[in-house]
Amino acid sequence: MSSWWSRIWKQPSALIDELHAPAGRYAEQRARGFVLLRFVDDLERDYQRSFVQLNASGLRAAQVLGIAAILAFITIDHLSLRLSPPLAYQVLCLVSVPALLVPLLTTYQEQGSIQQQRAAFVSALVLGLSVAWTVWYGRQAVPDYPMQALLVVTAYLYFLSGLLWAQAVLCGALVWVAFFLPLALQAGASEQRLVYEAFYLLLGNAVGVVGRYLAEYQDRRQFLMRLELRQLAEYDALTGLRNRRAFGHRAQMAWSLAAREHKSVSLLILDLDFLKRINDQHGHLTGDDCLREVAEALRGLTRRPMDVASRFGGDEFVALWYDADPQWIEQLELALRQQLDLRQGLSAQVERLSVTGGGVRCWPNPRVSLQDALSAADQQLYGGKERGRGVINWSQLQEPEVETPAAAAATAVRLRV
Repeated sequence: MSSWWSRIWKQPSALIDELHAPAGRYAEQRARGFVLLRFVDDLERDYQRSFVQLNASGLRAAQVLGIAAILAFITIDHLSLRLSPPLAYQVLCLVSVPALLVPLLTTYQEQGSIQQQRAAFVSALVLGLSVAWTVWYGRQAVPDYPMQALLVVTAYLYFLSGLLWAQAVLCGALVWVAFFLPLALQAGASEQRLVYEAFYLLLGNAVGVVGRYLAEYQDRRQFLMRLELRQLAEYDALTGLRNRRAFGHRAQMAWSLAAREHKSVSLLILDLDFLKRINDQHGHLTGDDCLREVAEALRGLTRRPMDVASRFGGDEFVALWYDADPQWIEQLELALRQQLDLRQGLSAQVERLSVTGGGVRCWPNPRVSLQDALSAADQQLYGGKERGRGVINWSQLQEPEVETPAAAAATAVRLRV
């Protein structure tokens, strides 16, 4: 029987299954849970970066509001109430206001999420301690000096400071101790008053702890769901490769970079031979496994940051290599064969996986587009099918110094797989 704790925090099954997401680190993290509000290291960094970016505008508004509130308090107190000693005004102006300015300025700078979170934590802690000291110092001169400012600061720490839950809890606890410990040790302090104030400020912290926890828990869950949705939108569910739309986006980025840097782009379109025959003879599960093995082979050959492989649709795949060495391209036959031979799944029933492909190597320029290169690779593919399956026809679309594709004759390099 599950414990009461797991029953409280267990997600409803309808919410867990609503995405039907493929296995991946996002789905695994959501299934594992995050009761302690902590992801695995790399995912935690991604979340903190997203947290900082999404809360930047709200943090700016909160800092401006805090600065305005401090200045308004000083103005009202100085002109009418006159409860605070001059030193309290100086601490508020020289410590509390700069503590609010620091996170305000960091939202306009390109910094890492860890540095920004540390700056926000230090600033919030300095603000809380300075206000706590101001209230304590004010009571040295005026025993009835109000402490409601600490309740406002507590609400700020948990809901407006841009802190993560653990950071906000630590700040709230330190501010609570910094205020009440000196008063409790001070001779002549009203014990009943301290008990009431300690209780209400502790209650304010408890509300902040629970409220901030629930807010961050939902925020982290929505963060994972956004990543899962993006994964579903960009990746093919069967093979795990990028889908055609995502490939077009990544390929266009590589194409534009290659045009700017005068680098080559190599495109390859592959077709798994006799997939219908495999499905008819061995079943669709075996056919799916064959597609996965071809996908894994391409994934093993496109590991550099600018390289990309995709399932183009049905039994077709496409891969792009940025500035690939021409000698490596000519050895693609051996590399692809080695990648296919390494994989033995359900497709081991199939005597030999056979692929037919067509590829081009070109240098992007204003007169040749990505669609031109894909069209040329597709023509090479169908040329290979006409001359017999199980081959890869590779051609050079143009020389680097030639501006137009038609100015250079394509020299085909026929590779058998």
